[in-house]
Amino acid sequence: MALINPAHETLAEEQKKFWEDTLKNTRIIFFELDKAIYALTQDDKKSYSMDTGQTTVNVTRQDLPSLLDRREKLKAQIEELEVKVLEYENTSVLSNSKFFQGIPAW
Repeated sequence: MALINPAHETLAEEQKKFWEDTLKNTRIIFFELDKAIYALTQDDKKSYSMDTGQTTVNVTRQDLPSLLDRREKLKAQIEELEVKVLEYENTSVLSNSKFFQGIPAW
């Protein structure tokens, strides 16, 4: 039996956490963008203050086309990130194991 470097497992966990955090943050931005679009489509709203988590952005009805475009791009990005996270969750037992048995090809 051979020992797999434990640092490999730690690296995989760090990568998985990175993609999970990125997905979470992207969903938050998507939600805030959705709220802004909804608010601007109401009759009495001409502007909306959108909190991005780092800054506050003021948007108006004139910004709706770019907001809708950004929303579609974020939606696609979320789908890609969900696939990335699933890739790390669906790794095989062999790749998560610290030990494996090698079988010679001869």
